Amino acid sequence: MLERWRLSQQISLIIFCIVVLIVTGIILINYFITAGAVQDNSLRLRDHSEQMINTSFRIINAGLENYDNSFNGKMENGFSLAMEKYNKTGGDLSQIDLQDLNQQLGMEISIINHSAVVVQSSKPLNQTLDFNIVSPDFVEFLNRIGNTSRMYPGRIVPDYYTGNLTKYAYMPTPDHKYVMELAYSKPEFGQQGLRLDYRRVMNQIKEINPDIDHARLFRKNFRLVGDPSYNATDEERSIISSIFADRQSREFEFPENKSVVKYLLIDMRNGFYGADMSLVAEITYQNNRLEDKLNRILVNHLILALIIIICGMLLSVQLSRRITRPIEDLVEDVDKVACGNLDHTIRTGASIELRSLQESTIRLVSSIRTLVYDLKQEKEKLLHSEERYRKVVETQAELICRFKPDGSHLFVSDAYARFFGKSIDEMLSSRFTPEMTQKERQIMATHLSLLNRETPSATIEQQVLCHDGTIRWVQWNDTAIFGEDGTVFEYQSVGRDITNLKLLEENLRASDLLYRSTINAMVDGVHVIDRSYTILLINNAFHVWIDLPTAESLINQNLFDVFPFLDEKIKAEYIEVFETGRTLISEDILNQGNVIIHAETRKIPIWLDGRVEKIVTIIRDTTDKHRAEIAQQNMNQMLEHEVRIRTQELETIIHELDSFTYTISHDLRAPLRAIDGFAHILTLKTDPDKQSDTAHYLGKIHENIRFMDLLIDDLLTFSQMSRRQIELTSVNMQVIAEEVSSELMSSYSLVRFEVTIDELPPAHGDLLMLRQVLMRLLSNAMKFSQKQHKPKIRVGYTISSGVSEYFVQDNGIGFDMQYANKIFDVFLRLHPAGEYEGTGVGLAIVKRVIIRHGGHIRVISEEGFGTTFFFTVGTVHGTK
Repeated sequence: MLERWRLSQQISLIIFCIVVLIVTGIILINYFITAGAVQDNSLRLRDHSEQMINTSFRIINAGLENYDNSFNGKMENGFSLAMEKYNKTGGDLSQIDLQDLNQQLGMEISIINHSAVVVQSSKPLNQTLDFNIVSPDFVEFLNRIGNTSRMYPGRIVPDYYTGNLTKYAYMPTPDHKYVMELAYSKPEFGQQGLRLDYRRVMNQIKEINPDIDHARLFRKNFRLVGDPSYNATDEERSIISSIFADRQSREFEFPENKSVVKYLLIDMRNGFYGADMSLVAEITYQNNRLEDKLNRILVNHLILALIIIICGMLLSVQLSRRITRPIEDLVEDVDKVACGNLDHTIRTGASIELRSLQESTIRLVSSIRTLVYDLKQEKEKLLHSEERYRKVVETQAELICRFKPDGSHLFVSDAYARFFGKSIDEMLSSRFTPEMTQKERQIMATHLSLLNRETPSATIEQQVLCHDGTIRWVQWNDTAIFGEDGTVFEYQSVGRDITNLKLLEENLRASDLLYRSTINAMVDGVHVIDRSYTILLINNAFHVWIDLPTAESLINQNLFDVFPFLDEKIKAEYIEVFETGRTLISEDILNQGNVIIHAETRKIPIWLDGRVEKIVTIIRDTTDKHRAEIAQQNMNQMLEHEVRIRTQELETIIHELDSFTYTISHDLRAPLRAIDGFAHILTLKTDPDKQSDTAHYLGKIHENIRFMDLLIDDLLTFSQMSRRQIELTSVNMQVIAEEVSSELMSSYSLVRFEVTIDELPPAHGDLLMLRQVLMRLLSNAMKFSQKQHKPKIRVGYTISSGVSEYFVQDNGIGFDMQYANKIFDVFLRLHPAGEYEGTGVGLAIVKRVIIRHGGHIRVISEEGFGTTFFFTVGTVHGTK
């Protein structure tokens, strides 16, 4: 269809299309950039608003916390009076008049049991309040403080039933059976001037960010800040609960009304308080304003694009007419000449190209007049010459051909025809041009046009497409043959297939590029010099620690001119490498101005024809390594000094411990023996008829003296097990277990124990210490299983991770596994002293011995089903 159009119309269409494409691209790019900037600004405004809310609320909360804590002294005074009442009643809640305490303190009093349920309160609404339902998080707080003995102040928060702001505080009772709660409320808590208003902050944020449609604040108990009567929906309760559970904000999009709802968590938790003051801000963003702005931007860009396109259309019409008018005149003149009017005058164009074309046309007309006659005479000569020429070139391997400027071949060699997969007749009977890209055709056309009488021959390398689909490189040597008028009437071309040569050159270039890229990628400095110290190659690593020009500018310069800080010693090393051919490694200190550089230098010889012609030098900056070694030496000296000081302190502490042990073993036993003696005298002097109560009390004194004596013995054993030097030997655990069980069973003459001792592997450790371990564990097993119908005890072992793990198992009373980590603590007893004897030190001694032997101990137990202690004897950590 375009072939029917005039040239001016085609040029107008091309210019118009170019203008449309450029304008469309610019407008689209500008639109997307502007729209992206508007959207980014909207998102940044959202983030800024949410950050302001978070920061402002934390500041408000910090101020409220300081205000809340100002009442802690009043709460402590209240607890003093309440605990005094509690202690006087012996913990009997029925004897405590909470209403009277309420009148005295001016505070509501509630007592909470271990199940987190209010068992008694001065406020009727709080009776039987179950915190497991109301606030599970608060139950964790009660469990954490239940075994402590101090007051825990709370925050001023809304009351669960009335919503009135109330100051709370908590304190466990001395017997740790209950947690007492004091609630203090006064009218000024609810005054707007006293309690900072979160809503005012939200209103200010809405003024700053016009995208915010509305905002609300929810507490953790789903109450709406500012409207305690509001009842949250099930969906709102679900969202708020999940946010507090995950401690993560949530965002929901609603495309139908073009809005985004952000539930922002303002995390203001403080583990010190029972109440979680965190809030959830529900913020609704409307996208209508953003979409309106984007639509206005789009309309403005479309209007601008339309205006520019119209202007481009008018400009394309004017330019096409100005360009094509001289060409149309020239075509008209050439048509007349072609019709036979050789005397017609060709009009001169306005450009250099058109004037050159006019002159060429005139020369063409004059040459046509003589061409016919000359062609007839030359035809016969050419046929004879061609025959002789063919006989010469047929034997050549080169691609030889002769062709006219229009591409008609006058002669082709067999090699030429075979190369392109055609016969000689096919090539001579038609115009043949080797297959190549449009760019290669333009290069060839330019190459041929540059041939003239002064330089009639030239060489060019091109890629051509062969008949088998392969692309091969051909080097053409073209010679132009000129007529008498100086024009080219024939070309002679000799070609040579250089594809393999090109591949070789490409491989060499790739190898050189890989070599240079590898050298430049090295962190170490690398350069190559010859025997005259001329730099042949240098990488870019020197720029990191030496101020140098570009690496290319240093090629062919003298090494010692480029690096003036290289001294005679280094030059002598290069001479040594050139003479001996040995690789030389040295540690050098390079002084470049005020910078001292420590470097490790390797000078590697390169041999050629039996002698060293070049040296590769690799320089590694070791300044940081040198500094680290100095710092390490200083650190070692400091640590040695610290060790000496700590050793002296440890020796002093050990001496004090020895003195303390002596005091316990001698000074404490003397008064105990005196008390026991005096109690015995009183027993003898007491009238047998009147000694019922007195004898009972004196018996208690004897029992406690024996218990104290046992406790001192156990403490001394515990201390000795910590400080006694370990004497390593092979210990027969089975023999020890049998001996210890026989000794212990003699103490239980009325109980028949079924003791099973498996064949135990020997252990490597201290004999006396490991005997203490088995003695204490078997004693515990017999003590707590003696009341069973058939008490059973087993001593055995298992293999765990390739290590022998011994165990002592009984079917005694067992215990709750929540005490498994505490049972090895000193003085810890899980049962009353009157029920089971003992000092609470035995298992602590066992754990200390096992730890000193590099082993570990664990326990598995269940109430009513017995206990099993497992222990290993590993590598001993030292001998003290």
